[in-house]
Amino acid sequence: MTALLIGAGLGAVLIGTLYRLGALEDRSGIAVLLGAIALFWPVFAFQAEAGTATIILHCAVFLAFSALAAYGFKTSATVLAAGIIAHGLFDAATLLTGHPGPVWWPAMCGGLDVVAGALLLFLIKTQRIPA
Repeated sequence: MTALLIGAGLGAVLIGTLYRLGALEDRSGIAVLLGAIALFWPVFAFQAEAGTATIILHCAVFLAFSALAAYGFKTSATVLAAGIIAHGLFDAATLLTGHPGPVWWPAMCGGLDVVAGALLLFLIKTQRIPA
């Protein structure tokens, strides 16, 4: 529970800071964020010297989220925000299925992703950042 709350707080701080700096004025910052958060799982899989199937799985997930980031960059910040939330749900699923990262990572990253994505959706809906 602590990791989840820390992640949620960090997600709020991250989006608040990026918003204040003007880094959310175009979709590129959000697209990079989505790609970057998806990169952690393959890194953990390589670092843990996980089996080939696990490494391939996490690389495939990274590629899928990267493709979503590219698509969202070209189309809509709403797609990117939803992708960040979806990554948080993926993190939650790894709590149930096992993962190669630190034991606290899925809860922390999941909390960060869901809060960050929800705040992005709020900023889009209130027209504080472009859709």
